[in-house]
Amino acid sequence: MVRIIFVAILLIILLLIFSPFRIFVDYQNEKINIVIKYLFFQKKLQKRNKKNLKNQKNKECKNSEEDQIQNKSKIKKIIPKDTKGKIEFVLNLLNSGGKAVKHITKHISIKKLYLDFIISDLDAYECALKFGKANIVVYNTLSYLSCFIRLKKKSINIKCIYNQPECSYNLNFIIKFTPATGISALVVFIFTFLVNNKNIKKQNQYEPQS
Repeated sequence: MVRIIFVAILLIILLLIFSPFRIFVDYQNEKINIVIKYLFFQKKLQKRNKKNLKNQKNKECKNSEEDQIQNKSKIKKIIPKDTKGKIEFVLNLLNSGGKAVKHITKHISIKKLYLDFIISDLDAYECALKFGKANIVVYNTLSYLSCFIRLKKKSINIKCIYNQPECSYNLNFIIKFTPATGISALVVFIFTFLVNNKNIKKQNQYEPQS
């Protein structure tokens, strides 16, 4: 009976960790809709009113001032006091963070990328310039992202239509990743930081003191 309960709990944990988050992004002419799905749960992100945002910011500022005082005292204990130690600490953080980010990007995928841009202007010359710039930005961005993230395109369509007052921009895609990606990235960051920190301390011990 105990084994069955243990296996059931383990399967539930594995299901939660490896079930993917799906973020559906739909952008149409300055109107954006974002829906987050995870297992049976679904959340639609909506724009908040400016008044509510101001009230939340005021409350957060009051709470954050007290938290900042406590956090500063904790950070001072971790960061070395001498200048050389501070530089090594920052470089270690950047190195560890870079490896964690690389690990995350390898396990994030963008699927069903649909892009439909209609570039237009009343002036033919300006319309051609806008069309050229749009192509350069779109294809360079996609080629750059494909170097780090798995990218699957559904349709990429950029049209140039002369003598229309406004351009039209339609874009939608799905971002997919699992909680296991974040957990493993955190492990990579902590492990890399501790190993680098240990190596730095060893190097400092063998260096001649002036």
